[in-house]
Amino acid sequence: MTQRSGSLTQTGQLLSRRKLLQAAGMASALTSLHSGTAQADTEGLVVLGQEGWLYAAWDTVTQFNRPHFTTGVKVIGDACAILKRAGIEVVLAVSPSKSRIYREFLPPELKWAPEADKRYAAAMAYFSKSGVLMPDLASAFEAAHRAAPKTDLFFRTDTHWSPAGTEVAANEVGRQILASINLPPSEQPGKVFGDYVKRIQSKNNLADQLPPAVKAKYPKEIYTIRQENIADSGASLLADDAPDTVVIGNSYVQPKYMFSDYLSAALHRPIGLHWQVHAFGSYAILLEYLASKAFKTTRPKLIVWNFTETDMEAPPDFKDFYGIHAMPNDRFLSELARAVA
Repeated sequence: MTQRSGSLTQTGQLLSRRKLLQAAGMASALTSLHSGTAQADTEGLVVLGQEGWLYAAWDTVTQFNRPHFTTGVKVIGDACAILKRAGIEVVLAVSPSKSRIYREFLPPELKWAPEADKRYAAAMAYFSKSGVLMPDLASAFEAAHRAAPKTDLFFRTDTHWSPAGTEVAANEVGRQILASINLPPSEQPGKVFGDYVKRIQSKNNLADQLPPAVKAKYPKEIYTIRQENIADSGASLLADDAPDTVVIGNSYVQPKYMFSDYLSAALHRPIGLHWQVHAFGSYAILLEYLASKAFKTTRPKLIVWNFTETDMEAPPDFKDFYGIHAMPNDRFLSELARAVA
């Protein structure tokens, strides 16, 4: 199976690190992160949790920016409607907040505000009314955490979900797609996996921001991941036989976490992939894919569009998140419409 993906260039790597620093432009938002509570234990933009857990300071739990949220979900809903009119179905794969799933390890001073706690459900309700499928990954993660509390669904010292969390997400997205979207049978098989193997996380983007003396307390993490059974995964796609289902998103769906691979196994079909680091924003990443040779050669029947929960409060024009990749909301929608016309 040929995967089509955005390359992680040196510039992309710099942007990934810069993403941690871009949040410095969110000073006013971060001030309200701790409003009404005692000051949480932090190092720069890293919140020091309990039992070795670290959290990003912009992963807010005490506030809910309703105006930005209202704009954000509307832009996403309008984009999905444009794609659907162009004959492309869309499923939203929205990663729940790490602070939501592992709230028990937050500093005692940080408590989820009731309105912020409803953010994920509010997004699901909006998209449901708009006819857009957004699988409930928050409930899937919470259920998996209860069932196997010793299996970390997120890395403790990194912002990303672990391969175990990726598998939960991909299986739930795949289940919802099979139940709700009528894809034609695939002539090529999906991925097939063997046993789990242990690996060591090469870097931890939160721990790496800490002063050396503090960072030393957070060693590289060991995690498990599935081995692909190459012999049973079928022949590779030909160059002109592109997958009809494509994952578009940020670094949560990068190849090393295997989201598209697990989704391929769940849907029994090859899955394409186009991704960039989160600093690009899921809006710019989608436009980049639509301008690519892969899209121009073969339009997919289905796009699985990946966001994080906090992206719901960050529409395309939100410069504090996206920097030079931010754009006016109406410009994003007009460029999207032209790209699929």
